[in-house]
Amino acid sequence: MLDAIVYTSRATEALTDTELELVLLRSRTLNAARGLTGALLKRGDTIVQYLEGEPEALGRTFARIAQSPLHQDVNTVARATGVDRHFTTWHMGFRDFQRHHLRDASTTEWIAAVPAIEDVEPGNAALVRLVELWHELGTSRSA
Repeated sequence: MLDAIVYTSRATEALTDTELELVLLRSRTLNAARGLTGALLKRGDTIVQYLEGEPEALGRTFARIAQSPLHQDVNTVARATGVDRHFTTWHMGFRDFQRHHLRDASTTEWIAAVPAIEDVEPGNAALVRLVELWHELGTSRSA
């Protein structure tokens, strides 16, 4: 069983969509070694990230994120313990990203991986909150 966390932050001006993509490419390698998976949503300067993994690795990774100069106003919005892994690989969802960058594969994969709220395991408050934030940011499954 794993722990999960959802946080929100604001991207600094230095964190363009291209820079975010580079950061995520580097992070995927590190997170795979740490046994972490999750999802990231960015719309404008708003970032929502869900991370799942072993508690110690999750805590260390989140501490690094909170100290990153690419984020401002990092806030934990939900945590869950003893949950099953939902994301087997990393997914990114960008509101308007595919239209602006013509890279729809990761967004399409993300949309397919985001469950409907009624399909989320009720004991995973972090995953429930991720899906709620996905809908609050105005992103639909057909986007």
